[in-house]
Amino acid sequence: MSRDGEAERDTQATVAAILAEVRAEGLPAVLRHSQRLDGVCLEPGTLRVPPQRCRESLERLRKERPALISALEDMSRGIRRFAEAQRAALQDVTLSLPGGGTVGERWVPLGSVGVYVPGGRAFYPSTLAMTVIPAQVAGVPRIVAVTPPRPEGADPLVLATAALLGLEVLVTLGGAQAVGWLAFVEEVDLVAGPGNRFVAEAKRQIQGACGIDSVAGPTEVLVLADGGADPDRVAEDLLAQAEHDPDAASVLVSDDEGLLQAVARRLAARVEDSPRRDILRASLSRHGRLVLADRETAVELARLWAPEHLELQVRDPEAWLPGLLTAGAVFIGSDSAEAFGDYGAGPNHVLPTNRSARFSSPLGVATFLKRQSLIRLSADDAATLAPWVAELAVAEGLPHHAQSARLRAPR
Repeated sequence: MSRDGEAERDTQATVAAILAEVRAEGLPAVLRHSQRLDGVCLEPGTLRVPPQRCRESLERLRKERPALISALEDMSRGIRRFAEAQRAALQDVTLSLPGGGTVGERWVPLGSVGVYVPGGRAFYPSTLAMTVIPAQVAGVPRIVAVTPPRPEGADPLVLATAALLGLEVLVTLGGAQAVGWLAFVEEVDLVAGPGNRFVAEAKRQIQGACGIDSVAGPTEVLVLADGGADPDRVAEDLLAQAEHDPDAASVLVSDDEGLLQAVARRLAARVEDSPRRDILRASLSRHGRLVLADRETAVELARLWAPEHLELQVRDPEAWLPGLLTAGAVFIGSDSAEAFGDYGAGPNHVLPTNRSARFSSPLGVATFLKRQSLIRLSADDAATLAPWVAELAVAEGLPHHAQSARLRAPR
């Protein structure tokens, strides 16, 4: 789904100005923009939330809302179990050479990462778990989490989740300035996590100063449904994405006109009854669509859009799956609500958006690892390689490469 081009240009310019100031000035620029944009006057000594405060929040909520903390624990276990399975699947490679040497590669953790946890219209302890746990399983020694400040202080549930995860560094910063701070002040190796369009654009612009997971902007869902789908389920799943953000996109494509009409009626009624009606109205009016189309057209739309979330509420979802290769995450069957993916079914809920699912993957353990090549040659291996390596080097006009190889050849 394309979004307003002028708004995107304004976002790019705004973010570029913020990042330039953060890069030049560091923390003073971060604090200035936080006060201007978030309405919170921050002091350098109060940015980092003490771990003890997080532990106190966890213990208080454990007494006051034990079912909620139990749910957090269940979510964290599901995320960690899946992350550990991902790590086990990433194997080092070693290939023996005829002369006794070896070549290969190994997976090694990044040295430090920053994770962004949104907190504009709502706070997301689930995103804290989704970003921190894979980094922990990857073995990253230094994890810095940022989440937007608010006048009344950090969200207690986010603090409790930080304690539950054993996170040591949680900082109350948000927006493009927080992304710039991670890249230019903290100098992390990678910034990961979702956010609004300003956060997504900031991540895009810091590439090169550090890595990023993907440019994850406003959330998206495409529901493909046929006449057998339950209109109540379909409508609620569309609303579940729309309630995130006025820029969220919720689209239904079906070949059944009766289903589209039934979903439209339910959306209208549910929006009026919702405590998030203002966000829903804005999101659905800007980026909500109910589309009548046959199966072939629906699959082609999914391929071209490459949506973040793709739900298959059709009679034979497995038959549709082979042609749906570009979505970030596919929810197969009417029982597989996207909400389950958001809260710890296993796979990560930080997914590529804005068509980047064509070439990007969901966040996972591999996001926080890199592959490192290993070359261990014996004298016999070097002697075997040297003649033809030197020949190629000369052909490419690199005489010192050639001589470097010849020095390893037998005299």
